[in-house]
Amino acid sequence: MASVRGPSLQLRLWLAFLVGCTVGGTFTSTALGVFSGLLSPIPVVVRALAFGILALVLLVMDLRQPLLRLPQRSQLIPQEVFARGMGRGGFRFGVEYGCGFRTLVPSAASYIAALFILLAGLPLGWAMLLGAAFGASRSLAVLQYIVLGRPGWQRFLSSHTRWLERGGTVVTVALLAWAGVARYFT
Repeated sequence: MASVRGPSLQLRLWLAFLVGCTVGGTFTSTALGVFSGLLSPIPVVVRALAFGILALVLLVMDLRQPLLRLPQRSQLIPQEVFARGMGRGGFRFGVEYGCGFRTLVPSAASYIAALFILLAGLPLGWAMLLGAAFGASRSLAVLQYIVLGRPGWQRFLSSHTRWLERGGTVVTVALLAWAGVARYFT
């Protein structure tokens, strides 16, 4: 987005990226929501315990490792997605980024959210909503870049990147634990 001039054009491109990220996150969560049905014969308490243990393990890994080492694609999304124009490219890039399959994953938050959808046995609509929120949230970094500008953004990220990633994991665990407790134990 650095080569795109004008705030209005940048915001339009961000909107295409936002829609793409939201579609991608919804796609992934829909697939996870469908697969969670296969786990429905497992008692809720067992699934909740499995989620709690796995989320805690992922949280500790994320907090302790200087760089997160979990299965993920080691290559970035290719720039060829922009071959048909910036608007279409922003959308396509967003879909791939929002899915979480075709890019680097810097924190355990997306793994924890995926586990929650898989193990919580949510109605499909709620799983899709959680995925849409996850995808949309992935687009916020681009909006922050537009708002802060290049020098401010680079300064901010260079001193806060890993803390932001870890903070996102902590917030994700806290919110999903709260949602799980509210769903099954109230």
